Amino acid sequence: MKRIVLSLVVLGVLLYLAKAVAPLVILGVTGLVLLAWKRPESVGRFTDRPALSRIPERLRATPMRFAGSVGFSAFALVGLMMPIGASGAAADPSATPKPVAVARQPDEPTATPTPRPTATPTPRPTATPTPRPPATPTPRPTASPTPTPTARPTATPEPTPVTNIVDGDTIDVLVDGVEIRVRYIGMDTPEVHSGVERLGPESSAANAALVEGREVVLEKDVSETDQYGRALRYVWVQDSSGWLLVNLELIRLGFASITTYPPDVKYVDALYVPAQDAAQAAALGRWAPAPTPVPTPVPVVAPPPIAPIVAPPSNCEPSYPDICIPIGSSDLDCPDMYAQGISMIRVRYDVANPDPHRFDGSDNEGWGCEG
Repeated sequence: MKRIVLSLVVLGVLLYLAKAVAPLVILGVTGLVLLAWKRPESVGRFTDRPALSRIPERLRATPMRFAGSVGFSAFALVGLMMPIGASGAAADPSATPKPVAVARQPDEPTATPTPRPTATPTPRPTATPTPRPPATPTPRPTASPTPTPTARPTATPEPTPVTNIVDGDTIDVLVDGVEIRVRYIGMDTPEVHSGVERLGPESSAANAALVEGREVVLEKDVSETDQYGRALRYVWVQDSSGWLLVNLELIRLGFASITTYPPDVKYVDALYVPAQDAAQAAALGRWAPAPTPVPTPVPVVAPPPIAPIVAPPSNCEPSYPDICIPIGSSDLDCPDMYAQGISMIRVRYDVANPDPHRFDGSDNEGWGCEG
């Protein structure tokens, strides 16, 4: 109860002194804002005091926010006190008293009312908000992209001469007088030995165009050899434009595809994958549509000519279509026909008077004089 009474007394005093205190409040708030702008560290030390811990954290997060919060509260309080102070001034005893109306007696003359001066309201100063300087954003560090690995061997040993092109992804080289077989790491080309695959010869020719008769630099990844005893290496060749990774170039041209066997994956993500994506997009090499096979025409063998069947003369026996025996001839036997160099006489039975000379005998098989 004592706190409530004390608060009411303090509020009454503040309201009464509103006119006198308002300019001081405006001046103090303006000074606080300017101090937060020019010397934020001073206001920052002030906001860290334990006595101000009851103020919400978001209102004192920065010196400028704290000064703005105090200024806004002060202006709101002044704006609230001004109307009340003005009404208190109107009730001041020093103001001109109002005349008291007296009831007029019937025999008294009518009283002329004395004009009252109109009270001119005291103008209130308009609170002009102090402009706050724009907050300068703290620059953030710009994230730099991770650089792409430089296309050059990490180590530069002695160049090694190439002695043989095995296929599109394998070569033979001479190291210290010993010929060893080298398998390119991380890629694969069509076969040319265990069955010729599409673009197999072209891949071998592309590999030969890059390294045949030249000296190369061999770079190891993790593994030394594969399951067949071939040395696993990245193969580099140098020309006038710099270093060229042969493994990568065959992928870029579309003759090879990515085939990885961890842990040998050093250049897969940084170099191999972008090169293969570009080759696929451009439909290069093995990524181009396979040509439609054209069927080989099968030669048609002409059948042997069929000898025309010569109709026998009309005066021949129809029972013997292959020879002409005049109708009505005397009876002939097989020896008679043998004497003329004729044997195996075909006999027809689907005619009138079949086999009149009985060449077929009694078996009626359709052939006569078989002997």
